[in-house]
Amino acid sequence: MSSTEAKSHGFLGNFANVDQDNPADFVGRLDTMHALEFFRSYKKETFALMQVGSGDRVADVGCGTGDDARSLAGLVGKAGLAVGFDVSEAMLSEAQKRHAASAPNLQFVQCPAENLKANSDSFDAIRADRVLTHVPDTAGALREMVRVVKPGGRVVVSEPDMLGCWVNNDHHAITNRILQAIAYSCERPYAARDLFHHFQDVGLVDVRLILRSVALTDPQSVDNILKFGAAIEAMVGSGKLKTEEASLWFAEFEERRRTRRFLAGATIFIVVGVKPVSQSS
Repeated sequence: MSSTEAKSHGFLGNFANVDQDNPADFVGRLDTMHALEFFRSYKKETFALMQVGSGDRVADVGCGTGDDARSLAGLVGKAGLAVGFDVSEAMLSEAQKRHAASAPNLQFVQCPAENLKANSDSFDAIRADRVLTHVPDTAGALREMVRVVKPGGRVVVSEPDMLGCWVNNDHHAITNRILQAIAYSCERPYAARDLFHHFQDVGLVDVRLILRSVALTDPQSVDNILKFGAAIEAMVGSGKLKTEEASLWFAEFEERRRTRRFLAGATIFIVVGVKPVSQSS
């Protein structure tokens, strides 16, 4: 899937270009995800893995609407500081609107993940959630996270296994093609599978990999996140899917919605590592 094709149809992968697409749509997708118990649960787990407390300085890379950064601000208290980094002007505007007034120990900074606007050894812990999938240089972004975290600090990254997402539909071959188109609209659909070894390659120690899987039965939530219509429209327009194949798939999707037989799933890879005390950037 070309970047131009993805951009013109609001693909999931266009989170990397949200300011040039439809920011309100992507804010809505984030809110849909954050309303699901699975997302809330694994996010809390990533916060716990950061092992932060009152007075700590923490960072959230690719903070989006700032909800997670606001949670971190609560964990470090008034004596601490939480910084949310994001490349998107629209996302940071939404984050400021939602959280700036309620959290004086929360700051938002516009910059790409590969070039964080922060001094080396600045933070006690740093995290990124569903971000490196959309970054061209996954390893480079991780190296930058390591640079700004203090020796002894923890780095926590969670990413969806985009190529492992599944939807139960009788038209299996068509479903696989649709899900692959959605996955490959992202810059690095295989980023989750690379994380564990990236953490080791950048010199982090005590590296752990945790998998968290979910099965979802609400077709509306899944559709709100993945936007099947956008994917299928693009595929039909480019000749990668026939109109009759699209009709078959949608008919099955709607039948499963009507009879409450919809099922879809995904797996999140969570990786945590520690910057060696002897390592200073």
